[in-house]
Amino acid sequence: MADSPTVYAFLDDGPHAGETLRITPEPNGAPPRTFDLADPGVPESGPVTYVLLGPHQNDEWWIYRRARSDS
Repeated sequence: MADSPTVYAFLDDGPHAGETLRITPEPNGAPPRTFDLADPGVPESGPVTYVLLGPHQNDEWWIYRRARSDS
């Protein structure tokens, strides 16, 4: 079984705006459509969901934006 490719997320906005992090790809190697992170400013409010927008610089980098709370 081959190793999973490395996938990186660039966070476009939200409490983690400007950060990059390594994320776990889907079993087929694609970036996940969404993932959750804790909100460091208001940890009791629960996680912040980030949604995939599209590619960033190359096949390993993807742009994510905070999901709106009303969606």
